Amino acid sequence: MSQDPDEPLEGDIGPAAAREPGTARGRAAEAAEAAEAAAELRRYEAEREARRRRTNAASGRIAVVVAALFLVFLIYDSVNTAVEAHARGDDWVYPPAVVAGVCALALAALLTWALRRRRLGM
Repeated sequence: MSQDPDEPLEGDIGPAAAREPGTARGRAAEAAEAAEAAAELRRYEAEREARRRRTNAASGRIAVVVAALFLVFLIYDSVNTAVEAHARGDDWVYPPAVVAGVCALALAALLTWALRRRRLGM
C-alpha cells in the first residue's frame, strides 16, 4: 500500500503552528517555551537539592555511628588495659585510664551533638 508523501501519517496531528521570530505569535511562543524551560530547570534543581540533602543526611548518620563505635572500642580497650595493669601492679591511671576518660568525653560530646542536631532538624 503506497502512501502519498504529502499526506500526514497515521496519528500525526498535522503541521506545527508557524512561528516566525518576527511575529507577535512567534515571540509569545518563544516566551512561553522559555518560561516552561525555566520552570522545568527549577523543578529539576529542587529535586536534585532534595536528593543531595537526603544523601548527606544518611552519610552523616553513618559517620556518627562509625565514630561512636570506634570510641566505644577505644574505651573498652583502654579500660581492659587499665584493669590488667592494675592487677599486675603497673601504672594504670595515666596511660589507659586517661585515654578511656578522654574517649568517654569525646563519645558524650559526639552523642550530645548528634542528638541536638537531630532535634533541631538539621
